[in-house]
Amino acid sequence: MNSNSKNAGSSLDSLMSSFNARILQLQELVIARNMYPASSIADLSAVDSAVTAMEIQVQAIKDRFRDEIEAIPKTK
Repeated sequence: MNSNSKNAGSSLDSLMSSFNARILQLQELVIARNMYPASSIADLSAVDSAVTAMEIQVQAIKDRFRDEIEAIPKTK
């Protein structure tokens, strides 16, 4: 495995780790909202922010996969 492959794998691992952390955060916010329904309006704003951040990370993962696919040498 060359240096570029290792760096790409490391970058993808980092993205996946961040994405998983965001999922955990969103799950915690949903649990908190269910436990404290009176504060749900403020919590919805936090959930919206978390979902937006997750969408950005999903797009980054998709972009990274596209870059990796395009970098694979094509056979003729």
